[in-house]
Amino acid sequence: MITRLKNCVPVFFLLLWCGCALLDMQASKREDKNPLAEAQKAFDDKAYVDAINLFQDYIQKHPKSKDYTIALQRLGESFEGLLDLEYKRRMDNGAAEPLARKEFLAKYGHYNCWQDGPRGLHYNKTHFKTILEKYPDSPIADEAAYRMIVWEQNYKGRPEGVARELQALEEIFKKYPTTSLRPEILYEMAHRCHILYEMYSFSPVPDVRNQQKAQEYKEKALFLYQLSLSSPEHSKYSEKTWKDMDLLQKGVRIYQLN
Repeated sequence: MITRLKNCVPVFFLLLWCGCALLDMQASKREDKNPLAEAQKAFDDKAYVDAINLFQDYIQKHPKSKDYTIALQRLGESFEGLLDLEYKRRMDNGAAEPLARKEFLAKYGHYNCWQDGPRGLHYNKTHFKTILEKYPDSPIADEAAYRMIVWEQNYKGRPEGVARELQALEEIFKKYPTTSLRPEILYEMAHRCHILYEMYSFSPVPDVRNQQKAQEYKEKALFLYQLSLSSPEHSKYSEKTWKDMDLLQKGVRIYQLN
């Protein structure tokens, strides 16, 4: 009898250990199914429809979450990504705009966040606006403000559009000096100073050429390129910065004047 009991003891502890390990695995699986992480993964994989559905579900279920504004921001970016992938890319590949628009709206018009403009369909940026209007102190407000910038499609050789974009970038940088987008914003600022330098230097339009302004923007472009490279974060913009700064120093133009 005693011998039997001795034999049962190791088996009992083995079963107990297996049970605990199974519970740990189940708990780990539950942690892995973090809804925001799942949505972010779909976004990173460019599965934008899945990302939209997951972010929308998160927003509805977790309105008091500390990550609520992050979900709002990524939801807006998912809509932009979907538009790029399913509408703009089709036109880049040769599809006629009316057909691309019709097919896109047939599949995704129910999201009710698209606007028509002179350059075709665009996302209405409603989620970015919500962050800036209702959650101005959000840690992701800098990204929302950056996404609100309206970029020119064609400068047409005129400095006004470039200067407007530069001003918008400068305002964001001043308001959010510790932004996580620092290398990107600095690069974009430098790039526009670079374009302004070329416009004021080489424009065929007499009222645009201005050598004093050209020199000022060249110096500013070099300063901002160097500032971008000095940021502690190594980003995908580092390579762009090195390339553009090298072209500027060699006198190779980056903007084709009309």
